[in-house]
Amino acid sequence: MQPPTLVNVSGVLRNRPFLFLWIAQALSQTALNATVYTLLVQVQQNTGSSTALGLLILSFILPSVAIGVPAGVFVDRWRKKRVLVITNVLRAGIVACFALVGLDFYLILALNLAYSVVSQFFAPAEVAAIPVLVPKDQLIVANGLFNITMSGAQLMGFVIIGPILIKSFGGPSVYLSLAAVYLLCSGLIWSVRLAEPELKRSTLEFKRGWVRPVAEDLHEGWRLLAGNNGVSVSILHLILMNSLVLIIGMLAPGYVSRVLGIGADDSVFIMAPAGFGMLAGIAGLPQLAARWAKEAIANFGIVATGSVLLLLGLVGQLGILPRGNGEVLLFGWFAAPEQTGPVLVVMGLAFLLGVGYSLVNVAAQTLVQERTPLDLQGRIFAAQFAISNTAAIIPLLFLGSLADLVGVSEVTIFGAIGLLVAGGFSVAHTRRLSAVPMRVD
Repeated sequence: MQPPTLVNVSGVLRNRPFLFLWIAQALSQTALNATVYTLLVQVQQNTGSSTALGLLILSFILPSVAIGVPAGVFVDRWRKKRVLVITNVLRAGIVACFALVGLDFYLILALNLAYSVVSQFFAPAEVAAIPVLVPKDQLIVANGLFNITMSGAQLMGFVIIGPILIKSFGGPSVYLSLAAVYLLCSGLIWSVRLAEPELKRSTLEFKRGWVRPVAEDLHEGWRLLAGNNGVSVSILHLILMNSLVLIIGMLAPGYVSRVLGIGADDSVFIMAPAGFGMLAGIAGLPQLAARWAKEAIANFGIVATGSVLLLLGLVGQLGILPRGNGEVLLFGWFAAPEQTGPVLVVMGLAFLLGVGYSLVNVAAQTLVQERTPLDLQGRIFAAQFAISNTAAIIPLLFLGSLADLVGVSEVTIFGAIGLLVAGGFSVAHTRRLSAVPMRVD
């Protein structure tokens, strides 16, 4: 997908219904990421347990594994505007409830599970509404704008809005503010005139027979994956990176508190540089793509990400540890007051981690788009998302407990070694594929 130019973007944004939908997307995605960040910090502060963080993330991803693809099929049979309004109102109510449950971890898990279930219906409805509002010749620009906004919302929610709100006001006030944002999004979408086409099936008819069409769609997608190794490898790259993001999100609060000796709510010192690193990687990718094949870029990104993750795990062993006199000895020769030295080193490594992640993710996603027929891309990416979350379940269940038992640094090193091994296999597999003609049918 080519990046949208300023002229084309301004033309799309003059479409008022699309403008309102886009603003609602930006606000709701930012609110979602800020909510997840606040929950992670709150659970870390209250429990001090990586296991608890793993269970929290697990409660958020399980619904996507269980109902993500069927939810998209149901949304195709419902009015998109109604789905968008109702899901935002429901999310506002659930987020407001977070302010009422206090420190009860199990109630937080239950609410988070409900929050994720509702979100499974919002995302496909939002994407499906774009072609209804935008002319066909502007779809590329509109979709590009939505993708860029989603990345920006992650940065705003995790790096700016979430940390500022929780440091300034505390958990309950943050949740009430985010609930108000969701209600605002509902109002914006309600004001949009969405001239949807007539539904192809009645709701009752679809309820009687939804299992078979979903199964057939999934089977067709799996046949493509089984018959095209290039797509399969790129999907595996995406699964690997998406699982890594979930695991890092689980370990980051414990890492900053146990390894760096600062507050869990200062996870921004890892999240912010990683976010800016992702943007830097995306910005530099066209220059790399002019010299390297996309497969080589993805493989390089995996090895680079694994190497940086290994350095993050070795921070304690490299001599970056707080001293009893209130100073930090940085690599044995540079003295810095308090925790400034190790924090700066970790920030630099986190930036490189974000660069590596973006190289893998963007290159792999582009390869899948290039090699997958348009009428199969939706279910292929839906399957990839479901598999990513499924693949992350076992690490989330066990790595949190392992981090509590042996330490966050040791688990980080273990994960880095696994990523480097995966990178080695990927490089070898790519070399074998280069000698085989690629099927794209």
